[in-house]
Amino acid sequence: MRMTTHMATTSHSAPIRRAVVPTLIGKAVKDGSRVSGVAAFYMLAIGAMLGLLWPPLRDVFRNLPQTMVDLIKAISGGTDLSTPAGWANAELLSMVAPAAVIVVAVLGAAAASAGEEENKTLGLTLGAAVSRSAFMVAAMVAMAISVLIVSCGIGLGLVLGNIIGNLEYSAAGIIGVTAHSWAFGVLFGALAFLLGASTGSKRVATLVPALVAVLAFAANTFLPLDPSLAGGQKLSPWYYYNSSNPLDGGAQWGDLLLLGGVGILLAVAAVLVFRRRDLRG
Repeated sequence: MRMTTHMATTSHSAPIRRAVVPTLIGKAVKDGSRVSGVAAFYMLAIGAMLGLLWPPLRDVFRNLPQTMVDLIKAISGGTDLSTPAGWANAELLSMVAPAAVIVVAVLGAAAASAGEEENKTLGLTLGAAVSRSAFMVAAMVAMAISVLIVSCGIGLGLVLGNIIGNLEYSAAGIIGVTAHSWAFGVLFGALAFLLGASTGSKRVATLVPALVAVLAFAANTFLPLDPSLAGGQKLSPWYYYNSSNPLDGGAQWGDLLLLGGVGILLAVAAVLVFRRRDLRG
């Protein structure tokens, strides 16, 4: 009789779990829609600006003294302002776009992995016939969707700039930038999930990934200035995000697989830690 009751309970709860998970994903995406929507809008606007400003500035950049050109390349990791792709990298893709996807990913991950615990609402969520693992997976899917919204804003901004300024970006290049931006943002979101799941602290889950991003950017930018340290650049996720210049060459599958693989490992670790830790909320 006890076994029959248990089997009946399990059979009834499984459909409930399947119904709750999409609800959790939708709620998390909606909760983060203001941040992701604003970020996507600004990416779109900056992309349009690239097209507006390139025609009047093109000749200025092409007539810069060689010493200044070399200095800009050294500081920016090889950016050539005399080309449309170099212009886009300097103004959007080298710092602004990756910062946008990192912010959206980290804020969403920190709120999901630690915010509800700090607010004492996690118990109510987990009590709605959903396991800890399902809760974390739903939150991660929502984070990935929010990052995709921003990444698509980047891609659409480049399309708009292309139309306005005849920048001659290829479809493969724009898709490559979108894919690299998405994988890059999701990696940092997964790191925030792991930190939030480990500590239950929203502050830790927000600040530590931001610090890692800054240090990784510095490593990618400044280590190549010293030939003896240049190899250390490959330890930075920024290297795999943009060193191949996907706007020119399209998506680099090796780089995407590495970013995605590290992100998956971090996400799996976050789920395992979250399942075992004593929660406060």
